Amino acid sequence: MQLSETIIELEDLELKPKLSEKLKRIDGHYISHEIQHLLHFEKGFLFTIKSLLIRPGKAIREFLFEDREKYIKPVLFLIFTSLIFTFIAHSLFPKITFFNIDGIVSLKGKIRAKEIGKWTDSHIGYAQLFMGICVAFWINFFFKKFKYSIYEILVLVSFVFGEGILILTFLMVPAKLFKSQNLMSIALVIYFIYIIWAIGQFFGEKKIINYIKSILVYCLGNASYTGILILIAYLLKFL
Repeated sequence: MQLSETIIELEDLELKPKLSEKLKRIDGHYISHEIQHLLHFEKGFLFTIKSLLIRPGKAIREFLFEDREKYIKPVLFLIFTSLIFTFIAHSLFPKITFFNIDGIVSLKGKIRAKEIGKWTDSHIGYAQLFMGICVAFWINFFFKKFKYSIYEILVLVSFVFGEGILILTFLMVPAKLFKSQNLMSIALVIYFIYIIWAIGQFFGEKKIINYIKSILVYCLGNASYTGILILIAYLLKFL
């Protein structure tokens, strides 16, 4: 009897420290820490932005084949940068549209472009990911000899589009401050140039043909994206 009581007492002693442990209260510091951990913000997010800005091709190849710990995950990066764009863009330009088929005058009233446009404007991250998939298809076609898998190409477009949209976001601020449509147009041109440059650099920065192909894949990808949205809007109209 005494032996069993002693064993029970020892078990109670082992449990007491565990039972006495308390979880920390959820407060602002806790939420901030969790967000930073999710984004790997202390080094991953900022390091990714810097690397993609100055050496996008090399950075993406490094992520694919050498070291993935330093970078934020590509799809998460695209969605988060798109959220930043959505917040800032709609704060500065409440009526802004971004690759929205509702802006095509010839389609007004013929298809349900307004609903599709509203969705793409409120879900820019997913819309950009969908556009990236369209671009990835053409990259796979024009750069087939490099033998990258479609998943590796999706990593490429997620990083490139995420960085491009972040660049566009911050270039929009001076356009708003100076109320200049010209600056806004320049921002869109720089966004386009960055994407072309980044894709071309990924496949070899010293070959001009890679940049020419980059222009083709982006234009064809954009056209495919627009065409699919128009088709969906057409089906919604008649179904």
